[in-house]
Formats: sequence, structure tokens, C-alpha cells
Amino acid sequence: MQHFLLEGQHLVPFESLGDLVEQHHAFLQRGYDAGHFLFSGPQIPAHGGFLVARAQSREALDALLAEEPFVKANKMRFVRITQFDAAQYQPSLSTWFGQAAD
Repeated sequence: MQHFLLEGQHLVPFESLGDLVEQHHAFLQRGYDAGHFLFSGPQIPAHGGFLVARAQSREALDALLAEEPFVKANKMRFVRITQFDAAQYQPSLSTWFGQAAD
């Protein structure tokens, strides 16, 4: 399993994303339920956000991210996707870093 730190950038003011926020949250929840996402949250101020994800490959991650509602509407892009190895982490995260996602 490969791990990634993603930085998203809104291409429009956050206020104009209102019609997609519910779909965005549903997308994230599906990712959490499937074991793909560890945490996510907006930047302050809300110009974008961060996401820690895992996938079998970068290609699998890209396919997953292509379904993100803000991205599909061309209102957000991922400006940085960095693969990393989790060399150290809190013991409570050992299941997530050691367990394969579907």
C-alpha cells in the first residue's frame, strides 16, 4: 500500500462551492469507509485543503480522485501529491498504516 499527502487548491472562491459541498462530503465519507483516507480538512483561510490517502498505486489514487465532485466540476485541483513512507506514527495508527484498503 502506498501513502500520499495531497494538497488541493480551490479554483473559485469557497463561497461558490456550496452546491457541491454535500457531494464532496459524501465522496470523502466513501473514501473513509473504504479505508482510503486517514484525514482531511480545509486550509485556513479556505483556499483549498489537505488529505492523507492510501492506494495500491498512484494510478489507482488518480482514478479515485477523478471522482471528487469539486475536481469533476473544474472548481478544484490537486496542486501537490506527495508519496511518503510512514516511518513513525502513533501506535493508534498502526492498523491504518499496516492494513490494506480495498
